[in-house]
Amino acid sequence: MKLNRQWLHTFATLVDVGQFTETAARLHMTQPGVSQHIRKLEQQLGQALLIRIGKRFELTHAGTVLYQHCQTLAAEEQRLQQALLQDNPEAGPCRFAMSGTLANQLYPLFLQRQQAFPALSVAVESAPDQRILHLLEQDEVDLGIVAEPLTQAQSQARFHSEKIGEETLCLVFPAAPDTSPLSEALLTETGLIDHPNARRYLDSVLLDLPFSLQPDTLPVHGYINQLSQILLPVSLGLGFTVLPESTILESPYSKGLSILHRTVNVREPLYLVRKRHRELASRYPWFIDCIRQTLQRS
Repeated sequence: MKLNRQWLHTFATLVDVGQFTETAARLHMTQPGVSQHIRKLEQQLGQALLIRIGKRFELTHAGTVLYQHCQTLAAEEQRLQQALLQDNPEAGPCRFAMSGTLANQLYPLFLQRQQAFPALSVAVESAPDQRILHLLEQDEVDLGIVAEPLTQAQSQARFHSEKIGEETLCLVFPAAPDTSPLSEALLTETGLIDHPNARRYLDSVLLDLPFSLQPDTLPVHGYINQLSQILLPVSLGLGFTVLPESTILESPYSKGLSILHRTVNVREPLYLVRKRHRELASRYPWFIDCIRQTLQRS
């Protein structure tokens, strides 16, 4: 049952004030108007709310229950008003989506912020670019980091993006004292350990190499979609792969790896993306500065 909020307000004011005349004056109504609101509520509820005693009244059981309901509604509205006015930079949910590589870099820093301010709640979703855009579209996250620039239609209609940093991509091979110089033959002979971003990374790196190679001609010696495990087969001598330098240097398998090429002329740009017309809460600028500073150092 949906009760008229104006009638409820009149009823609650009457109970608080205790008199019809004063209630009418406070609400800028006529006394018959106050009586009419009470009567309409009684008709809708099918029960009497007041027992009139001369100029005074007593509440019936139904009237007492309804007044308690009015108090609950008033308290909820007050809490809502406070929540709307309060934008605490040190409290609230902080929701992000990014690649697993970036999550490895940024999540520990985000957790340090949460340790300092426990009222924050940090959630990071590791996902490919298209999944990140979907999460933003569905309001499941507030900020995403993607590597591919948005199309004009995406940017104008739904999202705002800004370039926030770059990644140095590396060709990483098994560590071996007799590793041959980087060449098309070495890539073909070693074979690729594939992963969700390997093809896109490889396209960028090949632009930086002094020889021409078609990625589709490379033999694939394995595939893994778990970031923490991508470098394991490489360290075991089963193939090479392409990853951001920070991921390689932080890997527990780094002693079994050798970086044969770092992109210098071509670096992978990274874009911070959010919904175009979604205003970010005041807790997000710290995280944006953290992302920017971390990626500029890498």
